[in-house]
Amino acid sequence: MTITHLHPDRTSADFAGCTPTFPGMPGGTLQTGLRLANFQSKRLIFNRLGQPGQVHVYAAECRAGERLRVQLLVPMLPVGGAVVPAFAVVAQSLPYSADMQKLPFATPAGFSAVVATPPAQLTAPARDVLTRVRYYPGPMIDTRTLVGGRAYIVVWSPHNHMGKYVLQVGQRWPLQWSYWVQLPLYWWRIRGWFGLSRAALVGAIAGMALLGAFVIGLLRRKRRN
Repeated sequence: MTITHLHPDRTSADFAGCTPTFPGMPGGTLQTGLRLANFQSKRLIFNRLGQPGQVHVYAAECRAGERLRVQLLVPMLPVGGAVVPAFAVVAQSLPYSADMQKLPFATPAGFSAVVATPPAQLTAPARDVLTRVRYYPGPMIDTRTLVGGRAYIVVWSPHNHMGKYVLQVGQRWPLQWSYWVQLPLYWWRIRGWFGLSRAALVGAIAGMALLGAFVIGLLRRKRRN
């Protein structure tokens, strides 16, 4: 089952609970794809197609019956430089498979693919609540594995375009306290990747430092008295 749905203009919480990932250059084949821990935890993959014809492949081990959900988010960048690529989920014996010929390479026997082609047009953008970055919600693939084994996400541009893209992967919210502690770091990295100002966080840290210094000074003065 494939869903290709464009959300209307709205304030969105789509980044909430997603661990941002800024990987290096993934391999361009199923054998050399970049290994991820899983495709179930909510994750944002920030990357860039840097050359015409470049292919990015992400891989993870999946159990039979696991849900595979991937959505393309097209970033709105101050100076441009975004791309609207095609992407696909590739695994063994998916319940639905179509457009295998659209993949940028041949797949081994027994593998199936669900392909989301670039949309003809993008609707009004959404805005993330935490980081305030803007992006266009793109197509989504939502399917399940029938057998266990390695699954893949393949990203490429059929028209050899280059630029930045974002993938939202998974549906399982993070339960570790370490994720929430690192939210300021995630805010900093995402804003920087989008090319937006990060002065707000610097100002907030400076304000907290001044407030802390004031409170410490006040406590010391009370002790002397």
